[in-house]
Amino acid sequence: MANENTTVQLSELTRQPDDCSRVLVAALESGDIETSVALYEPSAVLFKKSGETMTGLDAIRENNASVIALKPKFTIEFITFTLSGDGSLATNRMKANLAFVKPDGTLVNTNVDTLEVLRRQADGSWRYIIDDPYGSMRAGMKQR
Repeated sequence: MANENTTVQLSELTRQPDDCSRVLVAALESGDIETSVALYEPSAVLFKKSGETMTGLDAIRENNASVIALKPKFTIEFITFTLSGDGSLATNRMKANLAFVKPDGTLVNTNVDTLEVLRRQADGSWRYIIDDPYGSMRAGMKQR
């Protein structure tokens, strides 16, 4: 569970929707599980590569811990966001290279091309409500 200091820090670091993508990448690379989970609303949905969804902070924590275990390195190509008319919701799209080493020592280089939905919080910060790391490329992915 995120502590109060993490929440305060995130409120300062996520003033724009695209800040969440940068903070998430940094947290996953540095092994900061608390920050990686605190970026999500309690009932947020996170997609697996398979297209299956997981809901809630416990599931997101488990997923993010498995990503952190891979010691990922992201190279962000771009992040762009679009605000809803009233400014309460936003979509992020991030294109990045992801490199990691599998437990058997195999180096993997892959791409993530995200589609994320975020909601503005009462303090003006942003949190994920839907996060699909492969959302912008799903149409080209093989059927599961």
